Amino acid sequence: MGISLGLIFFSASLTPSLIPRSAIIQGTLGGLVMAIGYLFAKIIIGTWRFLELPEFTHSRHRSVTGSLFFICFAIFCISLFQLRSGQNELRALMTMNPLEGNHELIVVGLAIALFFFFLLLGRFVALTAWFLRNRMPGRMPPRVSITLSLALVTILSWNLANGVIARGLLNMADETLREIDSRIDPELPVPQDSLRSGSDDSLILWERLGAQGRRFVSGGRSAEEISKIHGGKPAKEPIRIYAGLNSAEDIRDRAALVLEEMKRVGAFERSILIVATPTGTGWIDSAAVDPLEVMHRGDTAIVGMQYSYLMSPLALYVEPDVAPESAKALVNIVHGHWRQLPADTRPKLFLHGLSLGSYGSENALSPLNMIDNPVNGALWSGPTFGNPIWQDLTRNRNADSPAWLPLIGDGRTARFTTQENALNIAGSSWSQMRLVFLQYASDPITFFEITSAFRPSAWITDERAPDVSENLRWYPLITMLQIAVDMLIAAEVPEGFGHVFAAEHYINAWVALTEPDNWQEGDTEQLKEMFR
Repeated sequence: MGISLGLIFFSASLTPSLIPRSAIIQGTLGGLVMAIGYLFAKIIIGTWRFLELPEFTHSRHRSVTGSLFFICFAIFCISLFQLRSGQNELRALMTMNPLEGNHELIVVGLAIALFFFFLLLGRFVALTAWFLRNRMPGRMPPRVSITLSLALVTILSWNLANGVIARGLLNMADETLREIDSRIDPELPVPQDSLRSGSDDSLILWERLGAQGRRFVSGGRSAEEISKIHGGKPAKEPIRIYAGLNSAEDIRDRAALVLEEMKRVGAFERSILIVATPTGTGWIDSAAVDPLEVMHRGDTAIVGMQYSYLMSPLALYVEPDVAPESAKALVNIVHGHWRQLPADTRPKLFLHGLSLGSYGSENALSPLNMIDNPVNGALWSGPTFGNPIWQDLTRNRNADSPAWLPLIGDGRTARFTTQENALNIAGSSWSQMRLVFLQYASDPITFFEITSAFRPSAWITDERAPDVSENLRWYPLITMLQIAVDMLIAAEVPEGFGHVFAAEHYINAWVALTEPDNWQEGDTEQLKEMFR
């Protein structure tokens, strides 16, 4: 029965989910779920015997298990046969090349190898439990000794996995990523313009910006390049300010340093001011900020502050509060200065964040900066499934709108958009503060739900999004595990799908939020073409 249920789990894992899977990823997932299915079967059988319920006779047991295995193996063969077509349909949806080579052979081989690894691991745990049970006092009832030994093994296994193995891996990742963050790329030019952090006139040293901070302040187009794009019209040198982890001792000091740098370069004298919360590694997506600078002919100031050098999932696991704390510190100090300026001369103030950056940025939008002199708006791309504002809006969306493209009331304050621009809502005008969520239905980082282990998510049962496979089906537990694995590879797809956001979709959002002067629809299309 264990192998049979394992095969059913394996078969379900072969169906498409949100992100195309390579043979290695699919094989790993298959081996894991096959082991889980096997474990479930053993738990059911063990519980049945523990309760001393009636069992089949030996001959009847062989007949039933043999028939069950034959049926499950047939289902597995059919699923394996359909694997390539299901993955290729999803890959075609995302403009990816079809699978090549012995995909199925690698999947099955790796899955079986992993299954036997987990099987041996399980046998070792069972032997340990048996060993502990035999060391229990002889007068202890068998059921009590079995329960106690299993509890002890569970505690020991958890402490070993979480306290020794996981901590060792985290320390290794921490050292590696810290080294990467401190490494200075010799090909990156040190900013010569005083309007950028890291320049000779800057209050923030180039060496202390961090790897992603140095990329950010070195990127973008110059005023001369922007002027040429606009047919020779005057353009300003875009302001880019960034504080790395080593720029100051703590979050508050870094935020204060950013504010002083903003005052130094005249950031509050620009027409558009963006407070961007980076991802876990400190990355600010150039696809989000480069088009904005061109759109406004350089009359912009974009500021960011690093809070970690770890990849977003690790940063969230190790320091779950650091992204919100960092974002709050920077937003509060910038907003506190901004709100004291004359309303008719100060810049429009917007928040921005991608992925974990959006999570931090959302948490920074407090009642103070929403009610008393609110920020002009926010653009949050690839919001995580844990974003509080995103969760609340999605949960309370209009009943006739799908979960992957919610409509909130008449769209006065918050609007959602995808690859297709959904920000122009007929008969609706924006309120004083504008919130835009840029999300793709194929992004598992946005649409993962732990509850999908026992019930289908709304984005599965609702009208199917254009970038989600029609062959995606919900299976208890399996679909949740599929989407969890998808989160690990969400950026391994072409631009415009998964967790990789295209500049042209950012452009739609920035136009709706910032309303550039004398901007026409043709300007939008030209700018999109430039960044494709």
